[in-house]
Amino acid sequence: MTSSRKTRTDLVRRRAAGLSRILFVALALGGCGRGPSSAVEAEHADGHGDAHTEHGPHGGRLLEADDVRLELLIAEDGIPPEFRAWLYDGKGSPIQPVSGTLTVTLDRFGGRRDSIPFAAEGERFRGLRTVDEPHSFEAHVVLEREGARREWSYEQEEGRLRLVPEAIERGGIEVGRSGPRDIAVEVETPGEVRLNAERVVQVRPRFAGLLEDLGVRLGDRVAAGARIATIQSNESLTAYEVPAPVGGTIISRDVSSGQAVDHETILCTIADLSTVWVDFALYPQLAGRVRVGQSARVRSGSPAAHEATGRVSYVGPLLEQDTRVSYGRIVLANRNGAWPPGQYVTVAVTVERVRAPIAVPEDAIVRSTRGPAVFRAAGSTFELQPVVTGRSDGAWTEILEGLEAGAAIVVRNAFLLKAELGKSGATHDH
Repeated sequence: MTSSRKTRTDLVRRRAAGLSRILFVALALGGCGRGPSSAVEAEHADGHGDAHTEHGPHGGRLLEADDVRLELLIAEDGIPPEFRAWLYDGKGSPIQPVSGTLTVTLDRFGGRRDSIPFAAEGERFRGLRTVDEPHSFEAHVVLEREGARREWSYEQEEGRLRLVPEAIERGGIEVGRSGPRDIAVEVETPGEVRLNAERVVQVRPRFAGLLEDLGVRLGDRVAAGARIATIQSNESLTAYEVPAPVGGTIISRDVSSGQAVDHETILCTIADLSTVWVDFALYPQLAGRVRVGQSARVRSGSPAAHEATGRVSYVGPLLEQDTRVSYGRIVLANRNGAWPPGQYVTVAVTVERVRAPIAVPEDAIVRSTRGPAVFRAAGSTFELQPVVTGRSDGAWTEILEGLEAGAAIVVRNAFLLKAELGKSGATHDH
């Protein structure tokens, strides 16, 4: 683990431990009852009723009236969750569903409401809409049969936490809202820093002779016109100086004093390192998506991770015969020497910018057993909401399903709530 990642991991652990201590103390002060003094409450129902709920023959929640019983189940047997229901008379004998109509209305966290009609299907009713996650709601059930109307209500919660204000403040938990956002869609590919070949010069003598003195060493920085070497000419038998044709850094020194040289001899190589090339791989699946002029981010690895931005200056038109890979190029400023040639990097090219109707900060997203999720927020109560994510630029992520625009969600330190939820057991493992 790198030092920067280790530092972040340690910080996360300390903050999670700190919140846990706050919650523990507040719970102890609040007593064992479920009252407003409790720092955190975590409640869970398995989607089919809890330990205190009577169940029917199919494992669903059993609702009873004078002469009718209704068994209600959320079925998830390889399909999106849906309600199924069975009718029984007062003695428990099945009743054909064609003799009645059924509707279930779900009042959800944050004031949302779902109304689910049912249709008769063989010996049961089947809900005509998916029961969206989370399965946390107050359900209102209406059965109309033979001119009589029967109603039931019940509650079930999952993935829900209630915190005292102190825990929210000390945990640094912040609430924001989902909404439209411009997202830069990026593709990542490996790259390597190289010398800018347009700013590399090999210094050669003008006339053959004897090298009297080579006045530079590897790594020396020289200005244009500075003396590089002194050579005694074979023709005139007089000494002449070889000047630096450009300013830059000596990156190779190929001869020694006293050596015979001619106009083909390379005395040294000078590179202007104020700019470098970053060449990156262009795999076939990126063909046509990466174009000259697109913005790009170049990120180095550990231990001294840093980042710079630039634009694609070249896209290779051909695939290399052996690797079937082409390459692109970015020119980076390098005046402080942060990008040494030979360094491996990661390049993220922005291939398009899109307007996402619903997006959330990347820090708002946590991972659950059901996939990505966010925490809805209402006052000091929070509920885990599974979502389907789309495109992301590393800072903001598009939400395709599970969240509406303007929803109040936790946008900072949501991972602390996830940690507490995991310890409380208030998750829903279907």
